[in-house]
Amino acid sequence: MVRLSTPSGIRLESAGSLDVTIGGAESNVAVALARLGRSVAWTSALPGNALGRRIAREIAMHGVDVSSVLWDDDARAGVYFMDTGSMPRPTRVVYDRAGSALARIDPDRLDTTLVRSARALHLTGITPALSDGAAACCARLADAAQAAGVPITLDVNYRGRLWSAESARVGLASLLAGVTVLFCGIEDAATVWGLTGEPADVARVLLRQSVAQTVVVTAGSRGAVAVTRDAPDGAVHQAASAVEAVDPVGAGDAFAAGFLHCWLDDRDDLASALRSGVALASLKMTISGDFALVTADELTEAIALLDGAAREIDR
Repeated sequence: MVRLSTPSGIRLESAGSLDVTIGGAESNVAVALARLGRSVAWTSALPGNALGRRIAREIAMHGVDVSSVLWDDDARAGVYFMDTGSMPRPTRVVYDRAGSALARIDPDRLDTTLVRSARALHLTGITPALSDGAAACCARLADAAQAAGVPITLDVNYRGRLWSAESARVGLASLLAGVTVLFCGIEDAATVWGLTGEPADVARVLLRQSVAQTVVVTAGSRGAVAVTRDAPDGAVHQAASAVEAVDPVGAGDAFAAGFLHCWLDDRDDLASALRSGVALASLKMTISGDFALVTADELTEAIALLDGAAREIDR
C-alpha cells in the first residue's frame, strides 16, 4: 500500500503535507530479507498507474523480485493514512483500500511457479481478509507449496477492521492445516482463539491445535517465545530490547524476517532465530517507514547488544 504519514507533532486533520512511503506486511518481510542477502520474490496485484508503479519500484529497489506481480489497469492502490503520535497519544491509522487491485485479484491469473522452487512461502492473515479472491490466491500458493514440499510460514497478523475473530478463525483454518512456522502476537491469540496466559503456555496450545512444527508467540515488552513439536513441553524465550522508538509500524514484520533469516539456515536453533527477530524488530522501530532498512552487518551488531541471551523455559 501507499502510506501517507503526518510529520511528528502534526495531527492528520490539520496536516498541510504528508510523507509518502510504501508498506505492507508481506512486502515488509520481503524487503527486510532481501536486504539481509536473501533471494526473495513478492507477488501481488497492483494498479497500472503511477502509484502501482511506485510500489513495485520501491520494493524492487531493495532487491526483491517483483516480476510475478499482476497488473490491473482498472483498479486502485490501497492507501493508509497514519496520524503519527507520541506518548501518551498513540499513533492511529485510517485505511482506504476497498476495491484495491489485490482485493479484486483473479486467482486464476496467479503464477505459482516461483513457489515450487522456493525454500519457504510466507503468508499473513491480512491478505485472506481482504476479499474472497485474495483468500483464494493464498490458498493456491499454499497448495502449490505443500505439493512441492515447501515450508509455509504464516503470521496471523489479525486486523479487526478487516474481519471478525470468528471470520478469522474460519478463514485461517485451511492455511493453518499446512503451516510449518506459525507467528502469532499474544493479543491476536486472545482475540482470535480466546487463548490467555503466559506466552509460552499460549504457544504450546497453538502448537497442539495446529500442525505447525514451530510456533512463535510475540509479547511486546515481554519478548518472544518459541516452541517446537520435537520438544513440546519446553520453550525458548528471548527478552525484548530497550528501544527509543521512532516508528513502531512494521516491527512485527521485521521480527518475522529476522527469525526466518536464521531459521532458513538452521531450523533447530530457535535461540538464534529469536535473537535475530528481536534485534531486527528493535532496529526497525528506530527507522521511519514500514521497511526495515537494515544490513546484515547492522543486524549482527544489534544481536550482540541484546540484553540477555535466549533461555530455555521448562513447563
